[in-house]
Amino acid sequence: MKKFFKAVSMFFSVILLVSAFTDVKVLAYSERPDYFDFGDSVVSIDAGATKEVWIKTQYNYTYFVGPHTSTKTYVECSGRGGSEYMKIHIGPDETTKNVFLYFYIDDEKVANADIHDFIEVYVQNIDPAVVDAYNAQNAAMDSLKNYAGNNAEFNAYYYYTNYKDLQDAFGADADKLLNHYNQLGKAEGRVANRIK
Repeated sequence: MKKFFKAVSMFFSVILLVSAFTDVKVLAYSERPDYFDFGDSVVSIDAGATKEVWIKTQYNYTYFVGPHTSTKTYVECSGRGGSEYMKIHIGPDETTKNVFLYFYIDDEKVANADIHDFIEVYVQNIDPAVVDAYNAQNAAMDSLKNYAGNNAEFNAYYYYTNYKDLQDAFGADADKLLNHYNQLGKAEGRVANRIK
């Protein structure tokens, strides 16, 4: 019996020793391991920071960033099959707490274009002032969309969105935008009933 325990103990010791000196890459969980594998499938990144994440796929792929608020939130990757480190950038003005990065197979060798997987990014250290400004901007846009003076010819939101000079001059003041349209905008041929 002692010989049995000694043999088992020796066996596990050898396995531990071999695994300690062997370069073993432990991969993250993937919904589609036969198509995608990620070094991390859930990551935390500070607003304004960048993180490299390993990706492996034997097929070419494309990606898109799910709902987010910053134009500086994006991914740098090749889109080619193989193994690489992609860079995930989170904009300093990002206000979305959970940003999803969706990866789709885009390869003529795979007939099904719906094969995809994702990485979830927990955005950390979001600036409260940025969140307040974003919420204020959304509230202002909602008030323009729901302005009582909107009609088939004039929509305060469209008028505001179409013209940077009016944004700078009047901000999101719907009454001033309507007044400008009636006094000058119509005669200037400005578009106020659709996004141009």
